[in-house]
Amino acid sequence: MKLFLDTNIVLDLLEKREPFVKEAMILFQLQLNGLVELFVSDLTFVNIAYITRKTYREVGCL
Repeated sequence: MKLFLDTNIVLDLLEKREPFVKEAMILFQLQLNGLVELFVSDLTFVNIAYITRKTYREVGCL
C-alpha cells in the first residue's frame, strides 16, 4: 500500500509531538517492515527544515 504523508506526520515523529508521535512511529515502522510505502512532497523537506530551524532557534540550540 502506498501512503502519502502530510508534513505534520513527519514533524510529529521528528519532534516527538504528543499525542501523535505513537501513530507516526507506527507508520514508519510499517515502512521499515516493508508493509507500506511512504511518500512526501518535495515541499515537505523545505517545510520541515524551516519549522525545525525555527523551533530549535527559539530554545537556543542554534
